[in-house]
Amino acid sequence: IMGREIPAVHYMVAVFGGPVVRCAPYATYGTAELSAFAVEAIKDRSACLLAHHGVIVGGESLSKAMWLAVELETLAAQYVECLQMGNPPVLDDDEIERVKNKIESGSYGASS
Repeated sequence: IMGREIPAVHYMVAVFGGPVVRCAPYATYGTAELSAFAVEAIKDRSACLLAHHGVIVGGESLSKAMWLAVELETLAAQYVECLQMGNPPVLDDDEIERVKNKIESGSYGASS
């Protein structure tokens, strides 16, 4: 709803493929414009937010996509809670890349 991306306030942002979970701008549901915004926001990622709509999450299996959806909801809740105290510190892109590489090697997360 706020039209904000979720920054790397927790290392688990890496499970979505990068240092932020992007947020697509608002467009009316069912439109080509919203589709184009979503495609751009989810590019090279497994999830994105859609301003004033919700989320899109994908995975190589339904169980992996559901696991990611729960992780995204948890991450969003943590971010909202942190914002109540001010601007939270953010992990740098190099750390997120290290975590992403570890996750991709299969050393963390739910199995497919």
